[in-house]
Amino acid sequence: MKNTYPRLRIPIGFLSLLLVLVGCNKEPMITTHSPEALRLYGEGVSKWQKFYYKEAEESLKRAVALDSSFAMAWGRLAMVYGSSDNEAQALEAIEKAVRYAPQTSRREQLYVSLWNHRLRYHFRDAARVVDSLIALYPDEAEAYFSRGLLYDLDKRYDDALRMYQKAIGTDSTFALAQMMLGYAYSNLGKNEEALEEMDRYVRLAPEAADPRASYADLLMRVGRYDEALEQYQKALELKPDYWYAVRQIGEVYLTKGQLKKGRAELYRSLELIPKNPQRVASYKAIDGSVAMARGNFSEAKSYYREALTADSLHWSAAFGIVRSLGELKQFAEAASALDHVRQVLEYRNLAGSTMMLDFYVARAILLTEQDSLEQATQYCDSALQYSAPLTRRAVYRAFAEIYRRQKNYEAALSACEEALRINPAYPPALLTLTRVYAESGDNVMTAEIAHRLLAIWKDADPDYRYLIEIRRLLRQSRPPQT
Repeated sequence: MKNTYPRLRIPIGFLSLLLVLVGCNKEPMITTHSPEALRLYGEGVSKWQKFYYKEAEESLKRAVALDSSFAMAWGRLAMVYGSSDNEAQALEAIEKAVRYAPQTSRREQLYVSLWNHRLRYHFRDAARVVDSLIALYPDEAEAYFSRGLLYDLDKRYDDALRMYQKAIGTDSTFALAQMMLGYAYSNLGKNEEALEEMDRYVRLAPEAADPRASYADLLMRVGRYDEALEQYQKALELKPDYWYAVRQIGEVYLTKGQLKKGRAELYRSLELIPKNPQRVASYKAIDGSVAMARGNFSEAKSYYREALTADSLHWSAAFGIVRSLGELKQFAEAASALDHVRQVLEYRNLAGSTMMLDFYVARAILLTEQDSLEQATQYCDSALQYSAPLTRRAVYRAFAEIYRRQKNYEAALSACEEALRINPAYPPALLTLTRVYAESGDNVMTAEIAHRLLAIWKDADPDYRYLIEIRRLLRQSRPPQT
């Protein structure tokens, strides 16, 4: 969701929302000696609720400049830094919030405690604090909302959905709980309900850019890429510098094989969030992904290494280097890189979380490349335990590639069908499906699925490696001319 792609240390796109939204119109009095600081605090929270991070940072910094002991403002600022991938400043700010919290109310102390636990990856302690908030403040929608986020992380998707519903039941104007309810239905594969809830989010905040972008996210998830692009662009009509819409437009372009345009938009999105020391790593990781999409695996490896030199915990670079090493058949080094990912996840208390899905899928793909197919299947089985209905598509696609290697084409077709259940235009699964039909000698179905992909990639860059592959498979499926 609303952040740069998560680094290894935390799934920021969804955990950074934790309890940063309490500044709603029902919020009790906040402890500060400065009325102007309080006004700026409210302004900062309002900007935060819209995911306008630069503006939120500016307002909150002005608030603590006026009142250096303003615990809640320091806490909010810490969460803004966390969302902007600036861990050092986030921890510095939360330490100040903790220092001044004893001078505040019990309620404020609980919020500061929660933020502190969240930023330090103490998720069980964070859950304990949220439960205390619910017990002490049963009419506060934020507490239910935040419990839902923790349930999401813990793979308890139905419980998360129930908490978002409670948040909305407590405060029907709580727009971000409405947003998360839409995502929750989407995670469970309930697309119609998801779109209905996200449409309510649009109506709750019609002037804000994010509701349009969130609605577009759901369209992306079900393969309606052109419609999603239109909605992201509508978000930019409301706020031309909305970083998240810019980033997601870049993702649409990459999905459609338009690598140059995608890279440009992803680069631009990084300029629209507060500066952080990891920005250079994010640039290099983007370059690595584009190089992978062009089939330049050695170049991609170099970019990912540069990214990890700048930020050893960068999420996409960490997995990217595993993929590039696998393509280069440098399996021992790839396995070592993936072991490092596991160690970091364990250190960050994320080894039992949904973050393990990516790890297990990456391990399965690496083993498939080595033809260790039985082990690869076992890792796919493990990945399923960490998946939601939405995210299972990656697992089933990995299964399909294993079955294809085994020449078990019937099982491969069934796995592709599962991968395409929620998103019938999911390019990786369609590509595997084309490979299966081509290898099994079904020229008619090879051509049919290939043309579905060509429709998605009609404007793709000519050096997009999957476009090159699909054209080759299509040529091979045609009967020779007489």
